[in-house]
Amino acid sequence: MKNPALFYGAIVVAVISLALGIYYAVPGVYHVLTSGSHPAMESQPSHVVLFIGITVVCIVAALVTRPRSRA
Repeated sequence: MKNPALFYGAIVVAVISLALGIYYAVPGVYHVLTSGSHPAMESQPSHVVLFIGITVVCIVAALVTRPRSRA
């Protein structure tokens, strides 16, 4: 089933999660929603891996559900 809403939604989520992955990779910036072994001002590798993983899954979902051309 080729759903254009799912295609565009996956692209939007991929862009947002990529931006969040880059945000959590930058050291020296206060990272919200962090706790545990890494201080909030350091890079958060677990968050980076999570958001980049979400980005990859959304890109695959967008490629699978892309609308076909009518040519």
